Amino acid sequence: MALLMRFLVLIPLILSFVAFVLTNLALFAGHQQGFMEDYAVIRLNTSQLGQDQFKNGKSHSSNDDKDDDGDESIFGKLKDKVHDIKDEAKDKLGDIANDIIANIAEDLGISQWYSVHIMNACQGEFGANATAAHFSLNTTNCTHSSPSNRFNLTEILNQELSIGPLDLSLADISWPDSIQDKISDLNSALLALFVFFVLGVGFSGLSMLACIPAFLLGDKKIILFINTALASLAATTITLGSIVVTAASSIAVNAINKAGKKITLVATKGTKFYTISWIAAVFMIISTLFWVSKFAMLWKKEKKDRERYSKERF
Repeated sequence: MALLMRFLVLIPLILSFVAFVLTNLALFAGHQQGFMEDYAVIRLNTSQLGQDQFKNGKSHSSNDDKDDDGDESIFGKLKDKVHDIKDEAKDKLGDIANDIIANIAEDLGISQWYSVHIMNACQGEFGANATAAHFSLNTTNCTHSSPSNRFNLTEILNQELSIGPLDLSLADISWPDSIQDKISDLNSALLALFVFFVLGVGFSGLSMLACIPAFLLGDKKIILFINTALASLAATTITLGSIVVTAASSIAVNAINKAGKKITLVATKGTKFYTISWIAAVFMIISTLFWVSKFAMLWKKEKKDRERYSKERF
């Protein structure tokens, strides 16, 4: 039985190891061009940026040109025929305009998507099968962030539009200032997440190593106390980080989509990132519960031994 209880220590060791790996992956996702790009915190789809502005510039409906007097005379019928011809011509012009709009969107000089990671931001193009369920992401550039230099989408787009073939600016597509405000709020949350995850990596790594003396030496109070403390610290920091980034990204994505609707800017949360983040948190919580139960069992055992010793003595 004692040998079996020792081998049970492999459970928190494996859980701590997996949490350590997953937290590292979440922390370093995107730190190199193309590395775990699909594990971004949020992604901004700019492949159709500003298309609505161009579409709104097309010819208005011919209903505005028609008379409301319901004239059924020959002259009135001739006018209706003229309107029908104009409508047909406008539809054809509209199809041509749509093709032009699509070409303009491709030639703005900006990337089709921009992603935000914990330590940097990347940009790139969608693969040929971008409409498929599992589209590919072709990363073209990544920029490293620092506390004084965080992801600024407004600045990046303005620069890329200005040097693009159409020589535009964000003012030309009625860019809402509130979008960058929400991204700035997310940047602040990512700084907090960085601190939490760095601590989480450290504590989960130490928790993994602390399992070794627990396996070799058995249930010693000091060993169980250290393992409980390290596992609980890892669980707390990773869980807090997961809560912060989940809440902040949800608020940012909803606000960006609301403000960016008129300019066809779409933001999405990185589901894969949150999956590995919360798996790491849950694993460390389970590991903590394991050590707490072991510590409680040892405390009860020692209490019974003291009570039995007291009875035998008196």
